Amino acid sequence: MYMTGLNAIQVYVPWNFHEEVQGVHNFTGHRDLEHFLNLANQTGLLVILRPGPYICAEWEMERVQR
Repeated sequence: MYMTGLNAIQVYVPWNFHEEVQGVHNFTGHRDLEHFLNLANQTGLLVILRPGPYICAEWEMERVQR
């Protein structure tokens, strides 16, 4: 994205992706939000972070298809 001239990335953070079981949080592996934010920072990208339990209908459809 940076190489195409963009300076920001918008990303949803679905809370149920990190807390599949109530009270048990998982930020490891492909769920490592801190690592993602650090990579964006190192690349020079700004991040518009959109956390929340209800982010979009597309997320629910993807979960149903799995």
